[in-house]
Amino acid sequence: MGFIERIYIESFPPDERRPVNEFRQLIADDNEFSVYMLLNEEERMGFLTYWTFDTFIYAEHFAIVPEHRNGGIGKSVMEAFIASTKLPLILEVEMPDTEMAQRRIGFYKRVGFKLWDISYKQPPYQEAYEALPMMLMTYRDIDLDKDFEHIKRKIYKTVYNVSDI
Repeated sequence: MGFIERIYIESFPPDERRPVNEFRQLIADDNEFSVYMLLNEEERMGFLTYWTFDTFIYAEHFAIVPEHRNGGIGKSVMEAFIASTKLPLILEVEMPDTEMAQRRIGFYKRVGFKLWDISYKQPPYQEAYEALPMMLMTYRDIDLDKDFEHIKRKIYKTVYNVSDI
C-alpha cells in the first residue's frame, strides 16, 4: 500500500471515503480528478484530492500526516493550492457539532473560505453507508444561494455517481 492510500485510510473513516480500488481507478483514469502529494524536501507530508470542473473546483480530501498537524503546514499548502487555481473552490465540511469539526471549519475560514448555511448531504461512497449531513464552504466568487442546485448535481453525478439522495 502506498503512502497516499495509507494516509487516506488513516485520515478518513470508511463512510467518508471511497474503496481504495475505486480511488486507484480514479487516479489512473479520470482527467477531472487530481491528487497532489505534499512534500517538504524529500519528506511526504500529506495529500490533497480535487476535481476540476468547467466553473469550479471541488476539493474532496485533504490530509496531513499526524506528526505534522497543527504546525502551519496545512495552512501553507491550502494557500499554495488557492494561489495555483483561478476557479472558485468548493469543499464539504462536517457539521459543527464536535470540537474537531469546529476546528476544521475555523481552519478553512482563516484561509478565506466562506461557510454556507445550506442543507446539504454527502452521498455515501458505498451502499453500506448512509448519506452524511455536511456543510459547504467556498472560496472566490460563487453564490450558492443562486447556483446550489447546479453545483450539487455536478458533484453528486461526477464525484458520487448518483443523481440525488
